[in-house]
Amino acid sequence: MESPWIIVTGASRGIGLAVARELLRDAAFRVVAVARDEAALKAAFGGSAGVQVVVQDVTDASAGERLAEVCPAAWGLVNNAGLAESAPLKQTDDDLLRRHMELNFYAPMRLTRALVAKGVRRVVNLCSTAALTGYPYVSAYAASKHALLGATRSLAREFAAKGVTFNAVCPGYVRTEMFERTLENIAAKTGLDRAGAESKLAQLSPQGRVFEPGEVAALVRYLLGPQAAGINGQALSIDGGEVAH
Repeated sequence: MESPWIIVTGASRGIGLAVARELLRDAAFRVVAVARDEAALKAAFGGSAGVQVVVQDVTDASAGERLAEVCPAAWGLVNNAGLAESAPLKQTDDDLLRRHMELNFYAPMRLTRALVAKGVRRVVNLCSTAALTGYPYVSAYAASKHALLGATRSLAREFAAKGVTFNAVCPGYVRTEMFERTLENIAAKTGLDRAGAESKLAQLSPQGRVFEPGEVAALVRYLLGPQAAGINGQALSIDGGEVAH
């Protein structure tokens, strides 16, 4: 029996890349790796077995239909592509709100709508602890992730009787390129050096640390597997106990 196909968005770097590599380990799954950056995709997956690379902007209204054509037999969808920009309220203009909602909410909803209709049985949405609580200066980001989590929970109930599961993975700070940009932003605004900025963020977790992409990827892999059939509508945190819910 051939390994099932999983579509992973934002697969060229960060958590998305870690997820794709974890799924490919032991040939457990095959992966459709989706991202906008063709060079980054080729660098990450060039020559890899079990991978189909697709250069696609997921905010395009037709992205879902295209991915359904590319992989009509997909078993799972990992909505990972996302945007996180910080701004105080007075600088949170309509453009910032729209860009966050477009990539973090509308795009995954469009993909989900198109691909579940074609037979996808597992949907994992990468949210954030920001979907479960509030942080200063990221109201646009938090609102978009709250929206995605709300949709995850609603769709889980809508499709439960059909055997389709929807879950959200909600990490705290994870060591990715996005995290590095966050450190630079904090350093620029506060005068802290890089080590001080990282320590400040690490202390948000009771474990006092920043998390690794592989930790997130391992959970995503589990949720896509047959042993997770009864896990549905959940918001699963990887945060060392920061958000108890």
